[in-house]
Amino acid sequence: MAVPIVIYKGNSKPHSWCRWMAGRVMRKNNNNLVSYVGPTGSGKTWAAIASAEKMSSITGVPFTVDNIVFSLTEAMRLINGGTLKRGSIIIFDEPQASISAKDFQQVANKVFNLLVSTFRHRNISMFFCTPFESLLDKSTRRLFHARFETMSIDPIKKTCKLKPRFLEYSDFKAEPYRKQMIVRYKDAEGISKSSKLFYWDVPKPSDTMIELYEEKKLAFTTNLNKNIMSKLEEFEEAGKSMTSVKKEEEVKRKPLTKIQEEVMICLANNTFPEAVKIMGKSLSALSQNKQLALKKGYKMEEFRNG
Repeated sequence: MAVPIVIYKGNSKPHSWCRWMAGRVMRKNNNNLVSYVGPTGSGKTWAAIASAEKMSSITGVPFTVDNIVFSLTEAMRLINGGTLKRGSIIIFDEPQASISAKDFQQVANKVFNLLVSTFRHRNISMFFCTPFESLLDKSTRRLFHARFETMSIDPIKKTCKLKPRFLEYSDFKAEPYRKQMIVRYKDAEGISKSSKLFYWDVPKPSDTMIELYEEKKLAFTTNLNKNIMSKLEEFEEAGKSMTSVKKEEEVKRKPLTKIQEEVMICLANNTFPEAVKIMGKSLSALSQNKQLALKKGYKMEEFRNG
């Protein structure tokens, strides 16, 4: 079974996970599919952006705000746009908004699953920032190589603590094996040592990238809110919303039977003996026909004379 290992000739260096991912795309003809998970405001997207900037400094492949996408359509345009190089990084923020696991039968999800399962030869890294991996389709999640979970934010050091784990799936186990990275290095006396990385402190991204990202995110959320409002208005117009009120003339009621109509006329005009007579003195049958008429949307006052 595979274990992520980073080997240094001398002392260990920070951000070993970035070095490991850079090695996969630049030397091992592979890609990186990584989820950054955590609640809203936990720093997952900033951590992903900072990781991308660190990897860019290692590989020399530029990372810009254009590499941050918010929809499957944006991701496909970027991948097919001809601007990406070996070692490029794409950050897919809030992917569940367009490829939710609840939509697993829809075309978008099938297309995305096909994409992540076939584009390894492009040597591109994709970081998915989502509150929960379970919001994505199970088949897609099984292709992920690593999972970085946000643990806490240190406002003084301006770092986000991640719990990074390498993922390895088995056909005989639903949940993946989660493994820590092993770092091998030499201490000051030249003695070889190794240690596991249980946590990773990621600094915040550059101020310029933060500003550009927040601007792009605002444009995305503004457009998303407009689309949501448009959908709600469509439901309101169709009378499907729980808060909408249909006009009385738009309500199509089933016709009453002759007995139901006679019962309603008698009860509405306080001629109870006549109603009982119609039902053969059966009070239960009388009540039943009244309730059936009311369920069909008829009101007692509609049958009052004068």
